[in-house]
Amino acid sequence: MKNIVPTVKKITSDRINIIIFLFSVCCLLSRVNSHLFFIDILGHLSFHILIGGILLFVILLALKKLWASIICMLISVLLAIDILSSCNQCNALIEDKSQNYNKIRLMTYNTGLSEDFENIRKLILFEKPDVILFQEVSSQMHDKIKSLKSFFPYNAGLYEPLEHFSSVILSKYPLKNNKMTKKHVVLTNLIFEETELTIIGIHLYAPLNAVLTKVIYEVFYKNLAKPPADPNQFNLAIKQMEHLKTLIGNTNQNLILMGDLNMTATSKRFINFLKETNLHTYISYKHPTSTWPTNLPSLLGLQIDHVLFSKNFKVIEKKTTNHFGSDHRPLIVDLVF
Repeated sequence: MKNIVPTVKKITSDRINIIIFLFSVCCLLSRVNSHLFFIDILGHLSFHILIGGILLFVILLALKKLWASIICMLISVLLAIDILSSCNQCNALIEDKSQNYNKIRLMTYNTGLSEDFENIRKLILFEKPDVILFQEVSSQMHDKIKSLKSFFPYNAGLYEPLEHFSSVILSKYPLKNNKMTKKHVVLTNLIFEETELTIIGIHLYAPLNAVLTKVIYEVFYKNLAKPPADPNQFNLAIKQMEHLKTLIGNTNQNLILMGDLNMTATSKRFINFLKETNLHTYISYKHPTSTWPTNLPSLLGLQIDHVLFSKNFKVIEKKTTNHFGSDHRPLIVDLVF
């Protein structure tokens, strides 16, 4: 009986040490920009790892594991500092709202599993976006989107062959020079208040290897879409990003990139992409606008749908709305310039 208590304490202590070690490794790897898909995924989950660290600190404190709780809190603080300080181009929020600006409202929506076009239509008429980017549009949804032509007389990609990763742009304002590239990019120039803006819409592949791609498509998308020709989606996403860098380098300063980027703002891949393209956005951890998945509360979700833009734009308002059956929430962003 006397040997039981020391044995239990030793086992408990060993498990705590393992947990602290694994937490430390996850924190470290999440701040690395790597072409290994597993490390890349940890980067997108950095904020959730931080929340897990805080919960772990509380548990260790309740168990009276003082040193373990101190170590856990120190690691969490270092992770929080790095998350908050890394993305210098994620703070493009307008401060002086009293001045007169040109304002454009953008909406990006991965319709995913939704078949509720009637409520989507009502949402669009209520929110009154100037430009909408639709993604993962089913053939049924595709036909119904065409009925919005009276409100959005201009489009890019609407009459192109439909693919799972295709993007469709609808606009209230004239579009010209529409281009569809092999990397699932929709590129167009929009004439807004006598100013020409370049709009790029894209659905980046998810950061998944071949095995995970096969499992996800068999479980969730077997009746909706075929998996990519190359099941290693992470490699495809990297190629798409390189393609985007080339396109962005050849365009003017009035540039807006929007869509399902399958990256979060905590990811080093996302942060480096902003730096390399000189694009900006606005992310708030105080007022999160998580877009995926819709079965989780906003605080626990991820924002993987984004609106990025050149430095002459600023965000005046940003929000998400009802998803109407999709696994993504629509993201609505008001930009001024």
